[in-house]
Amino acid sequence: MPWVLPLLFTALLLGCEKDKKNYRLDLTVTVQDSIKAQNALVHIYAPVENSFVDFFVYTDENGRASIKLKNKAVVEIVATKAPYKGCTFGEIDRDGTSVSLDMKLYNDENNGCRGNQ
Repeated sequence: MPWVLPLLFTALLLGCEKDKKNYRLDLTVTVQDSIKAQNALVHIYAPVENSFVDFFVYTDENGRASIKLKNKAVVEIVATKAPYKGCTFGEIDRDGTSVSLDMKLYNDENNGCRGNQ
């Protein structure tokens, strides 16, 4: 029975190890529901005061952009490429979050954007 205490102590140490996984957002931006939007400017931010989440990234040739964070966040996403614009949100989880955003014309009321975005 003297081996139980060291085994329990080791199990507690291993169980308390800090998880080093990042939280990841993978975004795909399209136009007309299927055309990949290359070089679209994407603003990803948390709409709260004193937030450290505020990124500007461009989509690659496949219309994709990614960010990694150290903790969970709910973010607003605004993508633009003249004459298109689209807005949505995403909850970034540890297992990764995939979001698709289809941009519409700037003046289209179905582009998902509010007046101040």
